[in-house]
Amino acid sequence: MECREASGLFLKVYFLLVPGLCPVFDREDCSRERLSQSVVTGGSWRFANTERGHCLLQEDLLDLLDSIRCTMLELERELIAQLTSRVPAAFEIGAHIMNSGGKRIRPQMAIISARLGGYEGLDAVRLSGAIECIHTATLLHDDVVDEADTRRGRPSANTLWSNEMCVLAGDFILAKAFSALTSIGNLRVLEIVSATTERLSEGELFQMMNIGNMDLTEEEYIRIITDKTAVLMEAACRGGAVLGNLDSEREEALAQFGFNLGIAFQMTDDVIDYRSDRQTMGKNPGKDLEEGKLTLPLIRALRKADDEEKAAVGAMIQERSPSDEDLAWVRDFLHIRGGIEDTLEMSRHYLSRASEHLEIFPDSEEKQALAKLADKILHRTY
Repeated sequence: MECREASGLFLKVYFLLVPGLCPVFDREDCSRERLSQSVVTGGSWRFANTERGHCLLQEDLLDLLDSIRCTMLELERELIAQLTSRVPAAFEIGAHIMNSGGKRIRPQMAIISARLGGYEGLDAVRLSGAIECIHTATLLHDDVVDEADTRRGRPSANTLWSNEMCVLAGDFILAKAFSALTSIGNLRVLEIVSATTERLSEGELFQMMNIGNMDLTEEEYIRIITDKTAVLMEAACRGGAVLGNLDSEREEALAQFGFNLGIAFQMTDDVIDYRSDRQTMGKNPGKDLEEGKLTLPLIRALRKADDEEKAAVGAMIQERSPSDEDLAWVRDFLHIRGGIEDTLEMSRHYLSRASEHLEIFPDSEEKQALAKLADKILHRTY
């Protein structure tokens, strides 16, 4: 099957086609439950007839660049390799969380950044796979820490396996990611991702230290989302730039694009947490409030709040069990006090900064794809 059959959507071939990992199922044998246990990434799927029988394909929701469809298929194979373990549970836990509907934003950023420097080799696939595995490991650890029961509408891994198994599986996935990075043989790439992983851990710890902190400042909030979100997107772009052998000025431009995009991404995510619904985003709205996390919409709204409103929000943050009525009140409060619009305006500011860093590059399909990503982040609903 050739990539041009994708017809406008890049398609992901799962390990149903990988020898030795799982057989190709007959169409009748592919129940929804079995498919969810048998693919690396999830979402909507369809069947295609091949010489080997029926194979399962996913239609990804975020198609940035037509010409990297084949590379994205290679990425799925790379993810399978990075998840493979002698212990079945390690693979199953990793496959489960990768089956939760992610859009592969970070890997695409790495691959496209490398292509901006003219590099299209397999090391970009290895880097992007490692970046995605590191992201996956952080999601596993986050769900344990947050005592989550769902992720994007599906049971979280820690509800299907134990907390202990999920923590260890996350550690395993991190180890496999760094094994893949060492195979690239580029010390600079390894240094970039290693430093980033340190920052990810620090961001999570700093956030945990501030659970329930009504005095969290905007600067402290920016520090949290920088370390938890922005630095990994920055590393994806910087690592790709290094593989593309871009000069220091263009490497830094791509890194700053990724960094600012990451800040905007998280701010938009924090708005969605209050503005969306369970059916759209796959989790209960107001999850940050339930977990005692103060994010920018609340921080900005509280600046303009009266004492009664501050007391009401403080009680919800401390109790960490808001009712539907509480959430409805908070949504109205955020609207009246401008917390949502202020946050979206900040997100637009960082997206504008991200786009400015692309101006150094001549027009190309890769540059257009990154600009397209910035637009999609602002308008996403989950």
